[in-house]
Amino acid sequence: MFPYERVKLLNQLELSIYKYIIAHPAEVADMTIRQLAKKSHVSPTTILRFLRKMNFDGYSEFKYALKRQQKIEVEEPSQQQLVPMNQFFDQVNDDHFLNKINQAAQFIIDADTSLFFGLGTSGSLSQYGARLLANYGIYTLNFTDPFQPKPLARRDFSDTLLILLSVSGETPQVLNQAKFYQENGAKTMSITANRYSTLAQLVDFNISYNVPEVRMADLNLTSQIPVVFLLEQIGIKAHKDLLKSTNSQKDSIF
Repeated sequence: MFPYERVKLLNQLELSIYKYIIAHPAEVADMTIRQLAKKSHVSPTTILRFLRKMNFDGYSEFKYALKRQQKIEVEEPSQQQLVPMNQFFDQVNDDHFLNKINQAAQFIIDADTSLFFGLGTSGSLSQYGARLLANYGIYTLNFTDPFQPKPLARRDFSDTLLILLSVSGETPQVLNQAKFYQENGAKTMSITANRYSTLAQLVDFNISYNVPEVRMADLNLTSQIPVVFLLEQIGIKAHKDLLKSTNSQKDSIF
């Protein structure tokens, strides 16, 4: 319904509309444009601009398309919960997104050491990411203590890549780590759910998977399937490129 080649052109306000719709398709199908504007914290004009970018002539055409999609999903109820994931996997078939994965792999190849950092669920996934790259023969470490004292002497991390995982991209401890390592020469890369987050803007390179955040009180229950998928795709690409480079060096010797 929302092609990724169009989603990647959205500004921050338009992206908030996109996320709200894919997170609440059944509710939106019965909303007026003003109700949707209030829920997504934008103006009706912004919604119309968003719909034009998505190739809809107006709100009525969009509502018709959304209700038609809802009718299909009534026949297959399990599909309703899969809408955000379906949207994500539509993205990864886009050349722009594949190029992002290739760029991330190159960052890893160029670094002597890769470090992973995250907190909470992202901390667990940073451990997985570090182990995954290590399995591919890439020197990778993980750390999870945001309160570890910083060294007094200035460090040279020019050959280091810091990979930060954060759903919101706004966690203070994660931002502090990004700033510290950047100040000491490291390259920084992040995987976030929001390409307009502070972290995404701060790092040297960011991949955003653009799914809506799901919260329950202080808990962030946003699906981490996109993160696992991205880590695995980046790891596979880095491994293949390293093998090619190693084999070509051997061939040049002989």
